[in-house]
Amino acid sequence: MFSTGDTFVKKLSTLNRRMFIMSLAKGVVFTGILVRLFSLQINENKKYLTLSDKNRLREWRLPPVRGQFLDYFGNIIAGNLKVYQLHVVPEDVDNFKALMNRLKEILELSDKQHAKIIKNKNSQKPWETLIISENLTWDQFCKINFYLHDLIGAKPVLSVARSYPYKETFTHVLGYVGAASEKDLIQNEVIKQNPNH
Repeated sequence: MFSTGDTFVKKLSTLNRRMFIMSLAKGVVFTGILVRLFSLQINENKKYLTLSDKNRLREWRLPPVRGQFLDYFGNIIAGNLKVYQLHVVPEDVDNFKALMNRLKEILELSDKQHAKIIKNKNSQKPWETLIISENLTWDQFCKINFYLHDLIGAKPVLSVARSYPYKETFTHVLGYVGAASEKDLIQNEVIKQNPNH
């Protein structure tokens, strides 16, 4: 027969074993949490920093406010024109392909126009505004607004564009505005003096 002392030792041994297993389990869980925290704060720091900035800051291109040029008789030779545009922020869209197919149908975009939009989307960051159309007709603008409930992520915008009523007649006086070419950037003195910017 077992004595009371043997039973006590057995129970103590079982209790010690259970305590050891529980302590080991706690240690494994705690180590897992520490490893994950290290991973998030050290290894994936840049990723989450970018995501937090993106939530805090939103870049939005505003149309430039530019003055009018008048000739001697008061006729406008360079002015501003209100235009209807359609903007999309790709990261706000659940299914970009489905949205583009729907827009292609509504705006009657050609395959060439559709391919150009996809190319532009692939060349920029997902949170940057993608301009689907820079100059919608009034009918297209109305159509977009009518189907807006179906076009999650699309945003019709009233913007401003430069207008030259006399076309090329005054270009020698007015000049022109366009994106800087690679040659312009290389030869720019300000960029040469500040190569880090």
